[in-house]
Amino acid sequence: MDSSAGRPKPSSIHVEWRENGDFVFSCRYRRAADRDAASCERSPAKRHHFPVMTLAMGNVLRKLRREHISFPLFLVSLAFNHRNLLSEIDRLLQALHEHVERQEGSGEYTCLITSGNDQP
Repeated sequence: MDSSAGRPKPSSIHVEWRENGDFVFSCRYRRAADRDAASCERSPAKRHHFPVMTLAMGNVLRKLRREHISFPLFLVSLAFNHRNLLSEIDRLLQALHEHVERQEGSGEYTCLITSGNDQP
């Protein structure tokens, strides 16, 4: 039997943008036995400085709102910054997985993703 079978696993994510372009990333995780649970505990908020991810997600938000973005400029920017973006995504997922591995039950990992490191 797999020893990780009873460990919580990520089950859903939620992104909520702020007016300044930063966003709150939340990931609910559940044990297989808790998949039908109606509510999850909130974890203390974390903060990560990921400027490239913030820029890319800002473009996602603009497209969701059907606002104009310069697609060729977006692609050039993405191509130029893809290594940094992948690194930031990897660091976010590493923080998420480290958090989930310390948990015994269902819950939620929540963090603020900022473009600047000068914020409290």
